[in-house]
Amino acid sequence: MDLKPALDVNAEPVEGVPGVTIRWLWVAADDGPTFSLRLFEVEPGASTPYHQHAHEHEVYILNGQAILRSESQEYALRVGDTVLVMANEQHQFSNTGPTSLQFLCAIPQIKPPLNLSAQVSLYPLRKGSLSPAIDSALEIFRRQGLLVNPGPMSTLISGDSADIFKALQVAFEKTSNEGGDLVMTVTLSNACPTIGTMSDDAISFRAIGHVENEFEEPVSPDTMLVSQSRIIINPDLMPGLKFLEPGSRVLVVFYFHQSKGYELLQHPRGDKSRPKRGVFTLHSPNRPNPIGVTEVEILSLEGNALTVGGLDAINGTPVLDLKQM
Repeated sequence: MDLKPALDVNAEPVEGVPGVTIRWLWVAADDGPTFSLRLFEVEPGASTPYHQHAHEHEVYILNGQAILRSESQEYALRVGDTVLVMANEQHQFSNTGPTSLQFLCAIPQIKPPLNLSAQVSLYPLRKGSLSPAIDSALEIFRRQGLLVNPGPMSTLISGDSADIFKALQVAFEKTSNEGGDLVMTVTLSNACPTIGTMSDDAISFRAIGHVENEFEEPVSPDTMLVSQSRIIINPDLMPGLKFLEPGSRVLVVFYFHQSKGYELLQHPRGDKSRPKRGVFTLHSPNRPNPIGVTEVEILSLEGNALTVGGLDAINGTPVLDLKQM
């Protein structure tokens, strides 16, 4: 058994998040084998980043008042409230009171990453088409931040072992709940080359964030250009947003994650009454490198969440870059 005064532990600023500090009260170095305990302090008006983890964590409010934002709703928090944030659940704590917001947060021990590759095959039983289940699984893999290389019979994914196991579990549960009986075969390896090293001409990018909006499937570009979306930037990249502000115009570079194949000659917008044109004269998502670019206006900016107008990218789209105009 051990004891230490919490305020004797150094308060470390959270990088890129003004007004937020963290005290690591108990960590692996203290010989606790299972959990870490952290004390967060958030200044009035400040917020933690809007983010998610691959593990659940438990929170207890010690002082102050706050709003907890999730993907679907907001919760008002006060002293004595406790919160269970599930794995991969987007969340953000914002101090709405006049005094410091203080809360305890317990998480599983953070272990050194183990990078793996996994060859994954999905076989929905008694289904006329395999595509819906496979497409759903590919989206889950990408949203988990894994490198994904679809093949004709299976998909190769690479990344941290915890992210891979979580993504496999979520993909199996989601596709089986939606489509019934399912067989998933997985071959794991820590010796196979990762996706970025499989060929000399392969190029690997890491998504800097993702898109959130109401569009789960592609719709008319005209509809999307008059709608609003949120771009959620990875918390570790928040310092890169410095000096962006509402009213700024930015170029959003994103990945057409649902694109499948391409033809070098295509009908504009799929309209067969119009003559085919070269793919490089079109904005079609079906192209040799399925990358999209749209200029948008920042309507609001809260922490690592940008609300923009006119982004023609559907919900879950990986964002590759932002460039201020």
